Amino acid sequence: MRRLNTILLLLLIQPGFCAAAPSAYQLYLRGELSKAASSYFSDAAAAPGQARPLLNAAMCLRQAGRYRAAAAALEEALKRDTYNPDIYSELGWLRFHQADYDGARAAFEGALGIQELHARAELGLASVYANLDDKEKTLLHLEKYRKLRPDFSGVDYILAWNFMNFKLYKEAEEALIEALRKDPTFTEARLPLAGIYARQGKFNEAWNQYFRVLDYAPRHPLATSMMKVLEGKLTKQPEEIRPPFRIVKPLKMEPVDAVASLLKSVKLRVGIGTNSAGKQGRNNLLRVKSFEGLSVTGKVSGKVFATIPPDETWFAVYENGAVVLKDPDGKVYGRFQGPVLLKPLKINGSVIFDASSKIKNPWFSGADRQYRGVIELFPIKGRGIGVVNTLESELYLLGVVPSEVAPQWPYESLKAQAVIARTQILIRRARGGLHKKDGYHICDGQHCQAYKGMSIEANTTSRAVVDTEGEILTYHGKPAYTFYHSNCGGWIQASKEVNGWGDSPYLVTKSDTQPDKPLAPMDPWNFHLWLTDNPQANCNYPGRVRAAEFRWMKIIKHKDMTFRVNKDYAVGELLDIVPLQRSPSGNVNSILLKGAKKTVTVSREHLIRNILGFSSLKSTLFEIEINRFKNGKVRNYWLYGGGWGHAIGMCQSGAAGLAGKYDKKYREILEFYFPGTNIRKIKYAPKKKAPVTPAAAAEPEMEPVPQDLPALPDPAPLPENPDEVPSPQLP
Repeated sequence: MRRLNTILLLLLIQPGFCAAAPSAYQLYLRGELSKAASSYFSDAAAAPGQARPLLNAAMCLRQAGRYRAAAAALEEALKRDTYNPDIYSELGWLRFHQADYDGARAAFEGALGIQELHARAELGLASVYANLDDKEKTLLHLEKYRKLRPDFSGVDYILAWNFMNFKLYKEAEEALIEALRKDPTFTEARLPLAGIYARQGKFNEAWNQYFRVLDYAPRHPLATSMMKVLEGKLTKQPEEIRPPFRIVKPLKMEPVDAVASLLKSVKLRVGIGTNSAGKQGRNNLLRVKSFEGLSVTGKVSGKVFATIPPDETWFAVYENGAVVLKDPDGKVYGRFQGPVLLKPLKINGSVIFDASSKIKNPWFSGADRQYRGVIELFPIKGRGIGVVNTLESELYLLGVVPSEVAPQWPYESLKAQAVIARTQILIRRARGGLHKKDGYHICDGQHCQAYKGMSIEANTTSRAVVDTEGEILTYHGKPAYTFYHSNCGGWIQASKEVNGWGDSPYLVTKSDTQPDKPLAPMDPWNFHLWLTDNPQANCNYPGRVRAAEFRWMKIIKHKDMTFRVNKDYAVGELLDIVPLQRSPSGNVNSILLKGAKKTVTVSREHLIRNILGFSSLKSTLFEIEINRFKNGKVRNYWLYGGGWGHAIGMCQSGAAGLAGKYDKKYREILEFYFPGTNIRKIKYAPKKKAPVTPAAAAEPEMEPVPQDLPALPDPAPLPENPDEVPSPQLP
């Protein structure tokens, strides 16, 4: 008790302490961590038989970077709860990160003495023995950990990390491949794998891994430099190492003929091949063809300049500020200063872009792309060729839904996705659209919603679009903000908690668990145990959802983190990273970056995710542990996280879980994620069955949003960078 009083006294004299402070939990969420710890210590003094206030105080101190004080609080907690293996385990981790390996080993062994199958203690003991250079015991405990968390890609990554340290490169290679099998986006696993391949003289394989790193972390310095080094050592051309996905025959949709079933709907202009900000990519060259043939028409003049025969590839080249159209023999058919339209010669035809390594925009260089409707090409001064796909909104959804969710997911979850994606069209098309200045309503990437065109369509998702045709989600009669994300990690966060996302009454904080068994927000101790474990949740759906989307980890070297932070903020040598504000869901909403030159606070969701490592964090649902040398200098950063995306609105993986685990229908799923909203059906007109011919020169007029649809709500501007997470890439 005397030691507790001493700790409490030290905290009470911290600058800014206020006896009339809010509750300890509120202080914790606000990022006032020392004050929160003080309040929890006061609770502990008032309840001498309870360990929980001390555990919460310890977690606040750990988050604030005060590891010694946190360890002291856990030692006091053990006096009140002597046989709690979790306390021993977390005490071990605090000691480990301070390079007290003997103390850490004793604590981890204490945890395992109480609970033999304790995953986090096994990982801790393996980490201790790795730093003591005991290879046999390190690998023994890592294998035990892998058996306890078989689907967790982090364990294979840590195994590989230790295999590398022990110079067991073959074993490291196998572990890294296994980590990437579980989580293809695990950039930190691709870098050492590329290094192993280079060491073995497998230069093609090494180049391929560095190329994949740049998919997820553009301009990564090591990957960029190594690709240049390896270019002269390759035994194959790059397009042979990474052959593009090819579209070689027309798509046959059986038994669903969605196009014939759907009514005529609102016209939509979609920017194609856009970057992370939704802007047009740099298209120096495009290779176009069609199975049905194409007409090439001036948008303004209506003049037909050429007819492209079926299966013949023509070229659109950006030259001197114009789009130059050439046939296979190089004959020029026009130099267009304005927009030109590519139209299929038959109803339900498509336009195909052939992939080529000569194209600068990776969207068109790595895979063939196929689109319904009309393609508009136009020059963008200084950038290249702009590409817009004009088509009806319901046909657009045929390519959106399978781009956003897996077609093999439970059918009711696909219908829920169709409804909210359709609602997104109205939100993002309103007032000319988010990309009005760019010449289109909506982009085809993460900035708006993913759209991969016709080649990704599937019968299940097309049927979901048909069965929900015209249905949108509304609140008080107006279109709702139907934000969605891949995986929430187990908790949805309210829009009002996130800087710049507004306050919508139906975008609330709630646990993503069985609907009739909601959870209350967790205190700091429970949150830590929950995040580092594998708890039940709708979005924890083995066999349908990758485990790596629900729980993930990273270990980032200090020099790499310092380099990355200083690219955006000149803080100098990085001294500390402190998560400050959190939502009740646990998502971090501001972090403090303390450097030798200055300290900065980052409070934008996408900036927080982008700054912590070369590749973006999957979400802001994370904790960070700072590992130090004995002299106190930072060694590396351990990040434990959950989910993928911004965690606002509908959790796509959770929707699959609600449908598959609890047999919930799509209306129930939408009510769960958007409480208080309703479904409303837009009335469309029947289609005219007129053939499409080259003479139909001008682009169809843009149809307005149906007149009976109320105006959009305007509680706040849309987020700067809404992060609906992409589904897996095309083959």
